[in-house]
Amino acid sequence: MAIWNWLTSVFMAISMFFSSIFGFFGAGGNKQPPVVEPQEPARACICGVCHPNDDYAMLKDAGLDWVRFDIPYPYNKDGSISAAYTAFKNRAQGFAEQGIKVLAITPYPKYYFNIGGFDPSAEENAERTKEIAVFLLNDLRSVIGGLQISNEMGVASFTMPLTLEQAAKFVGIQAQAISEIKGDLLVGYNSAGVYEELHRLMQPYLPYMDYVGIDLYYGTLSNGSLQDYVSDIRKVNELTGKPVMLTEFGYASAGRQTTAQERAAILASYGYSSEAAVRADIVNFIAKLPNALRSYILTKYPDPAAQSNAIFHEIAKHFYGHLDCSVPGIPHTQEGQAEFFRQLLPLLKETDCLAGFFIFSWKDYGQCPYCGRLDCPYKSVRGITDANGEPKAAYYAVRDAVKRTPT
Repeated sequence: MAIWNWLTSVFMAISMFFSSIFGFFGAGGNKQPPVVEPQEPARACICGVCHPNDDYAMLKDAGLDWVRFDIPYPYNKDGSISAAYTAFKNRAQGFAEQGIKVLAITPYPKYYFNIGGFDPSAEENAERTKEIAVFLLNDLRSVIGGLQISNEMGVASFTMPLTLEQAAKFVGIQAQAISEIKGDLLVGYNSAGVYEELHRLMQPYLPYMDYVGIDLYYGTLSNGSLQDYVSDIRKVNELTGKPVMLTEFGYASAGRQTTAQERAAILASYGYSSEAAVRADIVNFIAKLPNALRSYILTKYPDPAAQSNAIFHEIAKHFYGHLDCSVPGIPHTQEGQAEFFRQLLPLLKETDCLAGFFIFSWKDYGQCPYCGRLDCPYKSVRGITDANGEPKAAYYAVRDAVKRTPT
């Protein structure tokens, strides 16, 4: 009887093991061809960071053995290989030689229009779009670990000038074109937030995806809790039936709510008593702004009639340096940023449908391209190292959490 009980327990353990593996890749009941597993274990196997510098030793010390950054459009207007693309390939080679894998983001639609001179979503250009995807995969396969096809379709700055429907096709036909030749390279796409409409449009192309990415910034770009990260990851898994990659997430290490008095003092520093006074003198006001902010406004909103609305609506938080989002109990300080990672990373690595994560970002941005601030909470201070590449408290929190939590 004892032997029989032992054999029964062994059989059950083996059955549960294989059920958990097949259940992970078949989540959501989506009957699709099996996806290519990463070389590491499927559960939170990838620990990476976005836009790194080339300090390989620091990356490895933190347990970050994947990095994520963009591939430039590979050609010049005359069809020759671009210098920017060659530089990307050389840089990826450097990471590969150090045993660090690159999740490479393929070019955005606008570059096909601006450099290639064609609409990559049009039926008559489909083969050309596919040929570029095949070229990128074949040319880079020895120096990258995977491809993310474009970035955050549905966000205007990335999707333009395509519609969402066109953008889904643009992503999908590339994944389809490389599906038979990709080998063990991971291929997927990502959304900004859950964005159900994008994932609905991607349904015909999901069989060609190994993962679906999601970018979340609860506590910095929107209010929310740490559990909201896990909930949204599970939603995307349910929508797509695919393992999910958290391709961007992070927490600002500076920023706070400004008071009405502080905002009034900012206006007064330009010589104005109210927003109404600014609107009445918008051309002269724009001329007084810092270079970065003035350039952004004039480039994106050349019509003076639209400029005051841009300042006091679209980029009001940049103009006033106003941060009104946070995770409850975690302040926007360097220590608060570290605490964010201490608490969140173990939760992520316990999430069974998560294939990995990429922290945004490795390094503080420096001057914000929108407002010109060096401490802009929306762009400048989300790095786990400072603008000089020196470790912040968050770097050590990430290192400890990644190495402490088993993969």
